[in-house]
Amino acid sequence: KRIRWKSVTDENYEGASFNDLSSAPSTMEAAKAVDVHACLPGHTGELSDAPQAYTQTFLLGTETWVSMDKDQWPKSWHGKFDNPVVPLLRALYGHPESGGWWERHAEKGIFAAGFKAVPEWKSTYFHKKLKLLLTVYVDDFKMAGPPAAMKLAWADTRKGMGDHIGIDMDDPSPVSKCLGVNHTIGEKTLPNGVKVKTMTYDHVD
Repeated sequence: KRIRWKSVTDENYEGASFNDLSSAPSTMEAAKAVDVHACLPGHTGELSDAPQAYTQTFLLGTETWVSMDKDQWPKSWHGKFDNPVVPLLRALYGHPESGGWWERHAEKGIFAAGFKAVPEWKSTYFHKKLKLLLTVYVDDFKMAGPPAAMKLAWADTRKGMGDHIGIDMDDPSPVSKCLGVNHTIGEKTLPNGVKVKTMTYDHVD
C-alpha cells in the first residue's frame, strides 16, 4: 500500500529534513543500448519486475516515525490508542530516502551476481564473463545477452550471493512492454541479403 505523507515534521513539529539519498534510475540511452545488445546475433532481451521493491529493504537513514490509518491497525490497538506512532522500518514509497536505500539494496544483489557498473551510466551494469547488459529503472529490470547466460544471471540475482539475501523478482519474460512502450524483436533482410534483427517500439496504447 502506498503511504500518504500528509505532513512530515521533526520532534519540534517543524519541517523535517532528510539526507540527500536520491535514487538515479537508468537513462533512455542506456535502455536503448540494452535493446541494441538484444539484437546482436545469438542474443535476446528479457524483463523482470521487483514487486513492492522499496519494502524489500530497510530504511536505514533518518529515524522516521509514522501514524497509520485505522484500517491498518492491529485489532489490539482499537479502543486502547488514539493516534499511536510507530517506527518506520521498511522503505516505503513517498519517503524521500526510500529510493536511495532500495537502489543500494538492488546493487548489492546485482554486484554479487557478477555485474559491474557501467561508468557514467547510472543503474546500468555489464557482466563481462556472461556478456550481459542490464539496466534498472526503479523496479523494472531489463537485461540482454545470450539466453543461457541470462538464465544464470537472473537466478544469481534472485537467490543472493555471499551475505546478500537477493532480490525478490518476478519470473523474467521476453521483452514486450517496458515503461509503457511495446517492444517487438523482429527480422529484416538488408539489400545485400544479410538478415538482421530489429527492435520496434509501439507507443499507441
